[in-house]
Amino acid sequence: MGRQSKIKKLRREGKLPRVEKEKPTPLWVKILIVILISVLVLGSASAVWGYAERNMAAKVGKETITIDQVNNELNYYRDLYKQFNMTLTQQQEAQLKDNILQSLIEESLLVQYAKDHNLKIDETQYKKNLEDQINQTIEQGKKNNGEKTFLDFVTGQYGSLDAYKQYLEKIYGPYVERPLLAQAALDQKYKDIKVTDEEIKQYFNSIKEVSAEHILVLLPDNPNKSQINNAKKLADEILNEINDLKAKDKNFNFATFAQKKVKEINDKNNGKEVLKYENLGYFPKGQMVKEFEDACFNPNAKVGDIIGPIKTQYGYHIIHILGKKTVAETYDQPEKVNVRIVQFNFDPKDAKSKENAYTSAKSISIQTRNGMSFIEAVKRFSQDETTKSKNGETGFFTKDEKPEIFSAVVNLKKGDITDPILVQNSYVVAQLIDKQPAKKATLEDKDIYNKVKDELINNKKAELKKQFIDELKRKYHVRTTNPGRILANFLNKYLVTPFNNFNNWISNLSKPSTTSPTNQQNSTTTQPLEPVNPSSGS
Repeated sequence: MGRQSKIKKLRREGKLPRVEKEKPTPLWVKILIVILISVLVLGSASAVWGYAERNMAAKVGKETITIDQVNNELNYYRDLYKQFNMTLTQQQEAQLKDNILQSLIEESLLVQYAKDHNLKIDETQYKKNLEDQINQTIEQGKKNNGEKTFLDFVTGQYGSLDAYKQYLEKIYGPYVERPLLAQAALDQKYKDIKVTDEEIKQYFNSIKEVSAEHILVLLPDNPNKSQINNAKKLADEILNEINDLKAKDKNFNFATFAQKKVKEINDKNNGKEVLKYENLGYFPKGQMVKEFEDACFNPNAKVGDIIGPIKTQYGYHIIHILGKKTVAETYDQPEKVNVRIVQFNFDPKDAKSKENAYTSAKSISIQTRNGMSFIEAVKRFSQDETTKSKNGETGFFTKDEKPEIFSAVVNLKKGDITDPILVQNSYVVAQLIDKQPAKKATLEDKDIYNKVKDELINNKKAELKKQFIDELKRKYHVRTTNPGRILANFLNKYLVTPFNNFNNWISNLSKPSTTSPTNQQNSTTTQPLEPVNPSSGS
């Protein structure tokens, strides 16, 4: 009997232990292990990727635009607003930040194109811009530290002022070069732009500006479907109400209705701004969001029409078209007047001060009409220093520029004098010097022709630039997201967190109860049985 046969016999007789076959690992376990390893690897890689690009605002071809670059430019505009005692709203700041980023992206695309095509910059302009930047830095250093202290520091640190300038050239050079490279790329595209006389005539008669007022049903940021539907429903109801009122009342006033409706709806919502009314005045193309602009500049939209609701990123708009101006009308010269004024100022919080100013103005009006020299009155009494130094003369102005004075003098003859005119916190007496009649613009005027031609060329440049930038975005690939961070968040939300929750659930199931039956019994509050009252019959 062989060795293997003896071993088998001994195992059958129980004298040797049986060898159990090793069970294979279940398939689901193998799959789970692969998934967990993949998640671990992807999670680690995405976390590293996300961290590496934590300061990235945009990736443009080979270049990276940083969040710091965007914030530095944003801070410049914040400081600029502060100089005028103004503060950017949250919405304005978000829009400005996006504009800054898009501008940096456009510059990056154009610079890379210029470098790839070996385009040359304007060297004369480069040297001038670089010199201006260096001189500005030096003058700022002298102003902040004092000239002697600054020059001593520069000499000690760099050896001489010329050496410091050479250092600044190396620092500023690439930054000064970039906008010129971008312009070189655009100039290459612009060189073939041409316009014909026929195009200029067509453009001259086209609509350039629209005046409108609107009611806006506001939408929050990232609105859900319910909020969108509710806003649309409210806008439809308001438009229907407007149409009903217009049918009944020929003198229907959109602005009056809108202001009342805004107050009514916002009051119903405890002061929350649900509706908004604005008179936007005249605006050209490119100033409003596309959907709003398209509705206003639609050739079928006539002056007086109420259109909508128009959906934009801000909400639903009901728009009242107030006016339209052709390019020709924007070049029309309105009637102008030139006057001399004697001005008396008053304190708007002091009734007596206002009364005295009126009395003085009335007295001057009477005296100058009776022979007193108006220029002499200006020199002796006027409290407006700007015009006083010019013998009271304002220079030619339109109705839009000085409506109160224009309306008072436009029908006078040269040399005539007005009664006192209330202008803000002053009373003014005016003497008409001269008038310029309104003048219609025509293309026969060479100056008008050239201005219209330049305007049309600039419009073509803007359109061509937009198309060019879109092409470059496809060529160089623009990314404003951080894929590493997005992937890490996705894995964490849909794999890691559910797995941890499942693991915690299993752990809780396997834990023994912390409350024993005895404790449960003791922890239950029971009321003692009341003794039976024999007289109750129970």
